[in-house]
Amino acid sequence: MKKTKHILTLVFIGLFSLVLTACSEEKKEQAEDSLSDFKNAASQAMDEAKDAASEAADKAKDMAEDTADKAEEMADDAGNALEDACEDAKEKMDLEDKDC
Repeated sequence: MKKTKHILTLVFIGLFSLVLTACSEEKKEQAEDSLSDFKNAASQAMDEAKDAASEAADKAKDMAEDTADKAEEMADDAGNALEDACEDAKEKMDLEDKDC
């Protein structure tokens, strides 16, 4: 009877160990899958952030170029207006050299 009890105890311990090992393996696989999913999501988020930052930089560059073009155009217009005003003033004063 003691031998049977010892054998059943050993069998029970063996089965219990197998069950724990199987559960540990399953949880390990689940953890690895979750970690892999997390890595993929983080990688995708970083790629999207890089793309968004690149697009924002391109838009900012375009806006800066447009602003520079408009400022140059305004400076040219102001210079032309000044030159026209100078020429008008010289014409009214009846000067020979009417170029400014």
